[in-house]
Amino acid sequence: MRPLTAASFRAPMPAAPSRIIIVDDDPLVVDVVCDCLGARGHIVGGMAAGDKACGIIEFKQPDLVILDCMLPGKSGIDVLREIRTSRSACTIPVLMLTSRQGEADELIAARAGADDYLRKPFDPDQLVARVEVLLEANRV
Repeated sequence: MRPLTAASFRAPMPAAPSRIIIVDDDPLVVDVVCDCLGARGHIVGGMAAGDKACGIIEFKQPDLVILDCMLPGKSGIDVLREIRTSRSACTIPVLMLTSRQGEADELIAARAGADDYLRKPFDPDQLVARVEVLLEANRV
């Protein structure tokens, strides 16, 4: 388990736990995300394959999706496009968490409907802050 920093405890814990799905083929990334968001009271589940992500997202209806761009089976951008065209999942906020470093990649994600974009390696406190902003914005 990854130790939390003092900054992780500054923001109040969420009133009700949010359900978050992370889709990333790197088990270490999934573990870090699950640990840091779980410590903030969120319920986080991970999966590695892009080709199964859309069906699970539509079925589970999470409060937020964290999505890598490069996935086996189907790219994260293709998954994002499917989410945005789905009747039942189109309003779910999506944060792209990826090692793609180019500005063109960020622009492609934005045009496909990403709500935010964070590059790997990432600061866990930055991830928590961005997730909580997206969740709060979606509650309004």
